[in-house]
Amino acid sequence: MMTPVGVLVTLVILALLISLIITLRISSKVADNNARLIDKVTSLEQSELHQEPSLSSVSQGSLPTDMTGSELYRWFDAQTDELRLYCQPDIDLKTVAQTLGITQRSIIQMLKTTENKSLTFTEYITRKRLAYACQLLKEKPNWNIDAVAREAGIVSDATFRRLFRKHYGMTPSEYRDRQRHAKTD
Repeated sequence: MMTPVGVLVTLVILALLISLIITLRISSKVADNNARLIDKVTSLEQSELHQEPSLSSVSQGSLPTDMTGSELYRWFDAQTDELRLYCQPDIDLKTVAQTLGITQRSIIQMLKTTENKSLTFTEYITRKRLAYACQLLKEKPNWNIDAVAREAGIVSDATFRRLFRKHYGMTPSEYRDRQRHAKTD
């Protein structure tokens, strides 16, 4: 015959085993559901990638569907300027697409149909940031270069200087100095 302590230990062990079995079954069901969800998302992503681009797939919300590629690009460019999306340091293609109510693929297609057919989204944003930085260098002569970089959405000062020199062939300080001299001439 078992002692009361032995009975209690046996009951505790049985309760733990039952809890373990229930937890394993729940985990298995959750894992199965997660696998199904991953399959659905992958399937949706694949179908979106294989869709043929068209202006109607671009249009959502108030965006007219009868725009030509260049008109669509001008609309996109104007919206990007108006909202100054490029000033957000962590901006990405997905966020811009969601903000403007169009697909990521549409943005990529628009950038390919511009006169710069090899323009990537990152290059587009970088150009917008640098152009805005030039505007700030002219309009805010008392701002330091690092503040201009951050305001234009470029967090790293070294990156800003490198990109600026690559794009304009001079440093931001040299650009500002030339603007000052141009005003006095």
